[in-house]
Amino acid sequence: MYAIVEVGGKQYRVSEGDSFETEKLKNVKEGENVTLEKVLAVRNEKDTKIGSPYVEGAKVTATLVKNGRYKKVHTIKFKGRKGYRRVKNHRQWYSLLKVEKIEA
Repeated sequence: MYAIVEVGGKQYRVSEGDSFETEKLKNVKEGENVTLEKVLAVRNEKDTKIGSPYVEGAKVTATLVKNGRYKKVHTIKFKGRKGYRRVKNHRQWYSLLKVEKIEA
């Protein structure tokens, strides 16, 4: 059984027991349960439910394992012969979720 959920404007295909990284969830602490109600599709052994846009009554329960940051991304702007150089760095936050239960 798997479900397609929308979190942070992105879509993820998840099954029970899977872990996935998504945009950082605010106001949620490590170890807390999160209910994802924006379920786009659910499939089990017998049938498939596709929502328009979301499946009614379907939800995915997940646990927030940790909040972390990805590796640093370097951005460089350069124009030759002009003395123009700009260097920027960025580290994006993420939340690691573990799927506990899918209800449809």
